[in-house]
Parts: sequence; structure tokens; C-alpha cells
Amino acid sequence: MKLLRKAKGVFLVMLAVYVLSFGGGFLAGKLKVVDLKALQKSKIVELNRTLEYRVPGYGDMLKSYKAWHQPKMMGLMTKKDSLGLGLLIFFNNFVMANLTMTVRAATLVPMLLYPVGRFTQGLTMAQTPANVRLWGTLVAEFGGYLLTICGALCLSLWTIFFRGFKFASRREAFGSGLKFFGLMYAGSAFFLLFGAYVEMMSILAMSIR
Repeated sequence: MKLLRKAKGVFLVMLAVYVLSFGGGFLAGKLKVVDLKALQKSKIVELNRTLEYRVPGYGDMLKSYKAWHQPKMMGLMTKKDSLGLGLLIFFNNFVMANLTMTVRAATLVPMLLYPVGRFTQGLTMAQTPANVRLWGTLVAEFGGYLLTICGALCLSLWTIFFRGFKFASRREAFGSGLKFFGLMYAGSAFFLLFGAYVEMMSILAMSIR
């Protein structure tokens, strides 16, 4: 409870950033004041999409994973293997995507691009036919990634500004941050597991048509 109180400000700020960024993108999409295709070609959106791939070593790992993931997913879709497909989606979101979110949040600077991604996401959703499964997946992934991002941000911010967060020492702040991050990461599994199930059902439903 004590750590949650210390993290409250971080959660509120990130929630506000998400709502304003996604909401702004969604509104812009509905009003048709921003061209999605043109925005996707912009340098800042391209940077946000490819940032991890520019990191030596880490980028190579992601490329290898993507090269394995795409054909694996197509194979499971063809076989209509619901369990395998659901587990693959969960692994992709809980392990790989969460890892990317953690790296971005822990290093702080790349998080400046977070509003760009959420604005683009909102713009895309505004121009996508709405259905319960699509929104269910979005809400589940939002909840899962928000926990991971805020947990990683708290780890970094508490360690750097330990006095401001009323920790006795940087070591105590780091230890508390690691504990809190671990709890948030584990908690994200509940959201992402539900999201994987909804996404799997959506993919299989579309493949039957």
C-alpha cells in the first residue's frame, strides 16, 4: 500500500497522457483532420515504430523474433489451433511487447514518444470498424502495458530522485522499485491473458469467413 501511494502520481500522469493522446487521435480521425497514411510516413512516427530496432544487439534479437513469429502465427491460424495461437499471442504481448515497454520506460527518454504512438493508435481506431472484440483487446492491452510502464518508470524515477519520493537511500529506492516493478509486471499478465483470448477469438472468427 505504501508503494502504491508513492506510485500514484506516476499512474495519474501516464493515464492522463494516454487519455489525451489517444482521445486526440480518435477525435482527429473522426473529424478527418489528420491523414493516417501521411502521419504513418512521418519521421517521428517512423522513429517511434523502429526505435528498438536501432539498438545494437537488442534490435537484432527483435528482428530474429519477428522472423520466427510471423510464419509461426500464420501456421497456427491455418491449423485453427486456438490454444497454440492464444499462447503465442500471450507470449508476444506479455514477454516481447512488455520487454519493449520496460526498456523504453526504464530509460525515460524514449517515453517522450509514447504520446505519438497513442495518438496514432487513436487515429487508427477512429477509422477502423468498431466491434466488441477489438475494443476488448485494446482495453486489456492498455491495462497490461500501463502496469508495466508505470512499474518501470517508478523503478527509474524512485532511484534517481529517491529523496523526492521520501526514500532513506538510493539503495532502498532501487530495491523498492524492483519489488514494485515485479508486482506490476506480474499483474499485467491478467490483463494480457484476457486480451490474448479476445484477440485469438477475433483472428479465428475472421479466418472462418
